[in-house]
Amino acid sequence: MVTAVVDAISIRHLGAVLGVLIVLLGILDVISTNMVIAAGGTEMNPIVAWTMEQLENWWQIPKLAIHVVAGLLVFHWLNSRFTATLAFLLVFMYGVVVHHNFSLLMSV
Repeated sequence: MVTAVVDAISIRHLGAVLGVLIVLLGILDVISTNMVIAAGGTEMNPIVAWTMEQLENWWQIPKLAIHVVAGLLVFHWLNSRFTATLAFLLVFMYGVVVHHNFSLLMSV
């Protein structure tokens, strides 16, 4: 019984950490995307590029809202290895995107 409680607390902490990482990486993605565009680059994701065209400077709000919702969902629904694996993959994927954006900036 004690191990079940410890496991539940550990899962909750993992969910909190992964949720915060998703939000932080979303913020870094928006910042680095703005920096790449200011340096003459373009957005490669067609959905985000369309959103940028339609909303101009306001495109960041829905982008960040998606990250906040994803972070909250991970925090509340992280209760199995499957959902933990999906959350880790999401964090890894956004880490790669942010790394790529900053790599582009370093090569300019």
